[in-house]
Amino acid sequence: MKKKKFWLWLLFTAVWIGVIFWHSSRPAAQSDAESLGLLYYIQKILPWMTNRILRKCGHFAEFALLGFLMTGMFYRMRNFLLLKPIACGLLIALCDETLQLFVPGRSGNVRDVWIDLSGVIVGTLIIYLFFRLRKKKS
Repeated sequence: MKKKKFWLWLLFTAVWIGVIFWHSSRPAAQSDAESLGLLYYIQKILPWMTNRILRKCGHFAEFALLGFLMTGMFYRMRNFLLLKPIACGLLIALCDETLQLFVPGRSGNVRDVWIDLSGVIVGTLIIYLFFRLRKKKS
């Protein structure tokens, strides 16, 4: 059963990495239009929200989910260490920002790598604590 769960977590993780890279490969004009469309609705609830803040929150959320998924995957393997999903998340963040260097109107940004990494760490810790609490109860 543990192997089956591992492969399921791996599949979801791979798909999510594909989604992250797909978003990063879109030209700046398309990406900006998408976030501005979302911003219109979010400002109805949070009037102080700006496009810049929304985009940074998007980075954080994308990578928090990645950290969540990778921890679920690595947790099923022997010798689990919190460092594994965090290091892989950092590597993916670096690749993501490097990819943006080759997309019209986009640029790689060290600040975004830090935001991505913080998202990975938060996502990793949330699910890791959940697994530990669940294990403690049983």
